[in-house]
Amino acid sequence: MFMKFPQTKHFSNRSHLIFFALILLVLGSCGKNTQDSNVIYLKWNKSHEIDSLEKNKAGLTWALSFLGSNISLDSTLTGITHTKDIIRLDVSKVGFPKKAMPHLQSLHTVIQNSEEYQKKGTIDIGRYIALTIGSPNHYYKIVDIPLQLVDLKSQYTFDTLTAYINNSSISKIDREIQYSIHNKTQARAFISAERDTITGEIQEFETVEVMTNGLSRFALYDLKGNLKVVGDEEVTRAGKPAKCMWCHESGIQQLFRKQIDLENHLSSEDFLDSLKRYNHELRVYQDQVWQDSLIQNRRLHTEMEVAYISFMEPSIEQLVNEWQISKEEVLKKVTHLKSHRHHEFGFLGDLYHRKDVDPLAPFAVLEVPEYIREVSSNEGEVDYIK
Repeated sequence: MFMKFPQTKHFSNRSHLIFFALILLVLGSCGKNTQDSNVIYLKWNKSHEIDSLEKNKAGLTWALSFLGSNISLDSTLTGITHTKDIIRLDVSKVGFPKKAMPHLQSLHTVIQNSEEYQKKGTIDIGRYIALTIGSPNHYYKIVDIPLQLVDLKSQYTFDTLTAYINNSSISKIDREIQYSIHNKTQARAFISAERDTITGEIQEFETVEVMTNGLSRFALYDLKGNLKVVGDEEVTRAGKPAKCMWCHESGIQQLFRKQIDLENHLSSEDFLDSLKRYNHELRVYQDQVWQDSLIQNRRLHTEMEVAYISFMEPSIEQLVNEWQISKEEVLKKVTHLKSHRHHEFGFLGDLYHRKDVDPLAPFAVLEVPEYIREVSSNEGEVDYIK
């Protein structure tokens, strides 16, 4: 069907041109494919012999839960679907709190505008986890961590007695631990003040809070109570929030070493009993509310770690699938790089470092932190959520 435009003596040739240009502009705008910032397409790129889509979906489910999603509580949520090796994630349908949505949408928009996504219509699932769980700047915003420790503390009532740890397996100095008292297990918080062993001065703080979905959120604060992205390596081995998740995947770690009890503090025995009681109460709560089988099986949290490790330290197979070029072409690109084996997951095979291979990709990609668990030199550059 063609449109007829009136012919009048006032409708000059120049007017015709302007009018048609406006019509084309409107039609072009109407036909433009706008992206839904709630929806992101994630590509599973097989990286090792026993890798599978189902394992990566399990890893994604754990990652979303650690980000505050209630997918573990509601088996009717439909935000994760897949076609072959592509996962469609709709964050509006996986039970995220309202406060998380603008941050997730902002990150998705940046991803969708990247050259990788523009060319392929997907982003590697490992890169997505690295940009959420693995990036403290993004993680803190998504899980709504307060910028100041005082604001976090104001949300809880803490016991007047504290535990004192002078033989920690994580901290390189002493730790004084406060924990909240509340009749609801899911409203608990722990604050560890890292204290100099000699002077007793506080060097930094580490916090753990239980979210309503039964999993914990983690944060680090400097000695003035300002939010920080990573623990001081001279003070602690805690690293970044993703490292906390690796140890405290569904509870609070107990004491592994004998302590020297101090006056005016809980004895190590009493503190250990408190932790056992707390973990039991938390486990009961989790068993009551968790519906998703991928979360009920607590061991599957490892699939999240393997998903980001196999991306951050890719194999040749991973790069072949990710870059969609031949094995010969990949080998030629990385011939100057030295391969290695992962210290935890040897089955991943010969691996390379993401920071070394990303510049070799046949398309521009969004930069991810240099390391997921430890301090990264480029943490400030990976801050895409505005």
